Amino acid sequence: DHVGEVLAIYLDEEELMAPVISEPIPSGNAQITLGSGAALQEAKDYAILMKSGALPISLRSVLVTQVAPTLGTETVRLSLVAGTAGIILILVFMISFYGLMGLVADLALLIYTLLVVGSLVVFRGVLTLPGVAGLILGIGMAVDANIIIYERIKDEMRAGKGIRSALTAGFDRAYITILDSNVTTLIIAGVLSYFGTGAVKGFAVTLTISILVSMFSALVVSRTLLEIWINKSPDRFLTKYGVRG
Repeated sequence: DHVGEVLAIYLDEEELMAPVISEPIPSGNAQITLGSGAALQEAKDYAILMKSGALPISLRSVLVTQVAPTLGTETVRLSLVAGTAGIILILVFMISFYGLMGLVADLALLIYTLLVVGSLVVFRGVLTLPGVAGLILGIGMAVDANIIIYERIKDEMRAGKGIRSALTAGFDRAYITILDSNVTTLIIAGVLSYFGTGAVKGFAVTLTISILVSMFSALVVSRTLLEIWINKSPDRFLTKYGVRG
């Protein structure tokens, strides 16, 4: 079936020669013809090289099995389940502790999740176990950013500022803190992405996307939603602010 095809012979990952199969080899023994223009010494050199690369043993198939990647698939599935459970707990915590402002943060986190997943789809990223870890870590950083912002707003309102002034001052003062922490993590992710391979690089890439989207979610999406709410019904915002202490 392979008559007329090239049968390349390699030694130490370098092509030694590439003879063409001229006839069937039913017995497993064959001769290589170099052609009328080849010298006898050239044939001897090829014979020595091929004999030096041959092992004096024969291979015998003892057992052949096919193993599906069930362990990796199951691990990724369980990680996604754990991540989803963690996200639900975070959403409940933000609402119970920060009231309606926590609901705004939850909406921003949902938008964050959609943006990260969408980015992975656009760039054809594969969600592996390290990638799930990077995604969950990014969610944690997004939650931290919202908590920092809300605590700043609480401080400004305790100082006697109005709603809009407290909102502006809270975001402005939290901006530097959030930027510093995220830039530091981005530098580490960049180093891992440049020098790492395989799973490490996958974690670094997913973490980088998660951090960038989490900053956008906390500083832009959350602020926009809060400003829309305050401009629409400032009195309702005051009565349902829901921040303790």
